Amino acid sequence: MKSIDSLIQYLILALVVITFTIYGLGIAALYGALVSLSNTWVFDWYINKQKALVDADAQKSFRMAINSSAFRALSLVLLTLIGLGWLELDPSALCLSLVLGQIGFILDRLRQK
Repeated sequence: MKSIDSLIQYLILALVVITFTIYGLGIAALYGALVSLSNTWVFDWYINKQKALVDADAQKSFRMAINSSAFRALSLVLLTLIGLGWLELDPSALCLSLVLGQIGFILDRLRQK
């Protein structure tokens, strides 16, 4: 993943973390941002893995897409629950930074088209 590919996501997450830090909720916002970025990194890893298998048949390619979606969804839920439950982070800061990071991810992908 080239760092320029996720420029919008990085900028949005930086602004969110800085804003929540002003209000004393920077750790929760940073955790949400890291969960969002980890989801992006896993997505990029699966995409690069799939591109490396250019000669893969349609069924194998479809299974890889399903595995990627399932793994990303599961990791997103588990990491969010760990942050909210075990780490007892602020829900609003964590969830907002996570959601805005995902919106930034989508905007970056649209920008690349």
